[in-house]
Amino acid sequence: MHFQFFRVGFGAALVAALTMLPAATTSEPRLKVLILTGETDIPAHNWRLTTPFLRELLSNTGRFEVKALEEVRGLNKQILSGYDAVVVNYNGPRWGPDAEEALEQFLKSGKGMVAIHNCSYGTFFGQSKIKGRYTDGGPVWSEYADMLGSTWKPANVGHAPRGTFTVKWVDREHPISLGLEPSFVANDELYHKMDLRPNAHVLATAFDQTTGRDEPMVWTIPFGAGRVVHIPMGHDVLAMRQPGFVNTFARSVEWVATAKVTLPPGLTVEAPKP
Repeated sequence: MHFQFFRVGFGAALVAALTMLPAATTSEPRLKVLILTGETDIPAHNWRLTTPFLRELLSNTGRFEVKALEEVRGLNKQILSGYDAVVVNYNGPRWGPDAEEALEQFLKSGKGMVAIHNCSYGTFFGQSKIKGRYTDGGPVWSEYADMLGSTWKPANVGHAPRGTFTVKWVDREHPISLGLEPSFVANDELYHKMDLRPNAHVLATAFDQTTGRDEPMVWTIPFGAGRVVHIPMGHDVLAMRQPGFVNTFARSVEWVATAKVTLPPGLTVEAPKP
């Protein structure tokens, strides 16, 4: 199966001017992270911009060594064997049994995964898009829902109008949130009406004016001996550039890889030059 690692492109050149993060003050060896990408439901979520942004964001902390795999159908145990964690920035066709099982075994062995925004629905859940709306009916990768700790009924797939909203940490003692401010402002789509597994542990929520309730925005889930964080934020680069997302994402990746966080709070992304 053909596969390739993403290295440089238009998106990478774009984010090189955007990501100016202070290096982590740690003597720990760099953690190896693989971003699984190459397909998203463009134009809603453009992986060609968000993947290099996420890669540079992590790399510039000084804590991670990051590569990205565009042809995820070529994933196997040998490729994953050198990594501490994966980031899933993907929404597209199923990968096939070998690649999917490789990820399952990777996590069960004690490694980590962070999934974001556009991974919350789609073919992995047996859903397809017909005339702009999602419907059930395809083959389900049931283990994927167990990994993410959530499902989303097609009738509920949606969000409040894009804009700013406050995300509150409801578990301030977890390594991901420890030392951070009690809340942060997101500029994003607020996904709502998601169904979480009973063993999902919610770290942060946001109040949705359209549903009248607090919706989960960050949660952890065990999978075998592995750790997973799902962050249903990160619609585009603008959303990812927000300090709250930057800190949440980077600290989540370190936590799933090591069960601890050494990154200092207050990571930021510099605004693009005019």
